[in-house]
Amino acid sequence: MYFIMIFSFTISLILSYIFTPRIINMMKKAKIVCENYKLEKIPTSVGVVFIFVQVVTLGVIQVLFGFEDNFYLIYLLGFIFMGYLGVLDDLIGTRYIKGLRGHLTALFHGEITTGALKAVFGFFISLFISSVISNNIVEFIVNTFIIGLFTNFINLFDLRPGRAVKMFVFSAIVLLIASVSYKYVYVILSFFGILIPYIKLDLKAMVMMGDAGSNILGYTLGIFAANSLNMIGKIVFLLMLIIIHILSEKVSFSKVIDNNKFLRFLDMIGRYEDDKL
Repeated sequence: MYFIMIFSFTISLILSYIFTPRIINMMKKAKIVCENYKLEKIPTSVGVVFIFVQVVTLGVIQVLFGFEDNFYLIYLLGFIFMGYLGVLDDLIGTRYIKGLRGHLTALFHGEITTGALKAVFGFFISLFISSVISNNIVEFIVNTFIIGLFTNFINLFDLRPGRAVKMFVFSAIVLLIASVSYKYVYVILSFFGILIPYIKLDLKAMVMMGDAGSNILGYTLGIFAANSLNMIGKIVFLLMLIIIHILSEKVSFSKVIDNNKFLRFLDMIGRYEDDKL
């Protein structure tokens, strides 16, 4: 197991160093850009590199080590669909409607938005994945909402340079500590490898991962949690996710972070100097 963990991290790290600058260059040439919080136009949807690298990494692991269960296929099936929904939102997203409630309200009134598509189809993807990995109806319900809410969780914090990556790493460490099984820890460690070449560019506000990246970061946390926590742990995390999503509709997490010295200190670690003025 330890060899596979090291292998997944190393392969992802190498592939990310190879693919990341080339994907960014491709985005620039195609003019796939977006205004960041400073109103600067930078390449967006760079999170697609996460998809390419993770698929190749896990494909190599599957071929070389031949796992007997179907976790690899189940994980990547949801992974690719969640990434697709994210890319769709990045490219043709409805920007004048904000928040999950806003998109669902628009859908209720007959207007289809990319945010609503992401919420509805993301939920059904979570439902399908959960039906495969769960052993009973209670676990099925809990796993569905854990995967679904985790998928949107990272996106809630992807508003400032590097914040989404930091939240992913922090959440992953908490999950690793709380886990009762480390059978699938390689999917987390492979992402650590993927993010090392990427994070410095994000921190300097040179690129944005977009929903293409934040969706699959959150999805990876969700499916790992569903497969690695006991029921008590799952319920605790589910309650926290519900509370965070409710709060996101009522308060600005960016304002909360900016108004708290400790959170702002963590948020500014590694950030471009101009952000600190």
